[in-house]
Amino acid sequence: MIKNSNNSIPKENVKRTLFIITSLLIITVLITSFCKKRDLELEASYKIKVKEPSGLAINDAGNVLYTVGDKTSKIYKLSIKGEVLKKIECEGNNLEGVSTFTSNKLLLAEEGAKTIIVFDLETGQGSNHKIKYKNKDKNSGIEGVSYDQNSEIIFIVNEKNPGKLIKLRKDFTVLAKFDLDFAHDYSGIFYEDSSKLLWILSDQNKTVNKCTVDGKLIESFKIDVKQAEGIAIKNEHIYIVSDVEAKLYIFKKP
Repeated sequence: MIKNSNNSIPKENVKRTLFIITSLLIITVLITSFCKKRDLELEASYKIKVKEPSGLAINDAGNVLYTVGDKTSKIYKLSIKGEVLKKIECEGNNLEGVSTFTSNKLLLAEEGAKTIIVFDLETGQGSNHKIKYKNKDKNSGIEGVSYDQNSEIIFIVNEKNPGKLIKLRKDFTVLAKFDLDFAHDYSGIFYEDSSKLLWILSDQNKTVNKCTVDGKLIESFKIDVKQAEGIAIKNEHIYIVSDVEAKLYIFKKP
């Protein structure tokens, strides 16, 4: 006697397959949503009378900004609306970064020489400190500097080839180095005391990147800024300078 074969799929297997497919779809949606970069909300922008501004710092009171001129070897003291309050002569070449430091002092970053200058705003004098690390291109050297006054750690970023975050002691010896891999280049850095986090700019990716102090990416935010080369944060505002546009942008901190 010939028996009829039963080729139907058990209901339990169908339910299991549907559950797996649904779960995978949910996971895919969540991952896509998480990875999608949010736009920062622009609050204002101002033209600034600085040729090729690079790097940005802000004082403790949050009412004065500092930037440097890549081609002029000058420090510019700015209002938070980008008005030039003072021009300060300094001995530096290819300046790419600036940070507040100890009382009445700034840190200035020289890209090609891989040097940090401690500049005294009262005396107008500076002292140079060579930073010892390897990179493949002198034109892709130090692009930003920032200082944590509580731990007395200095943070610098190497632009690319390779992209690196470097921690320095207060005496400018290297404490630690970390490879960065979340952008094509790294054009500015700011240590935020309130969150104990770093904010790292990428000119090529047009992003502001929130990171741990060891350079681990937490979240990226998109910005419509050409050649962003300096960042500072205060009172829920993110200040960014554009080199090629000579503009100060103010975004709402997310």
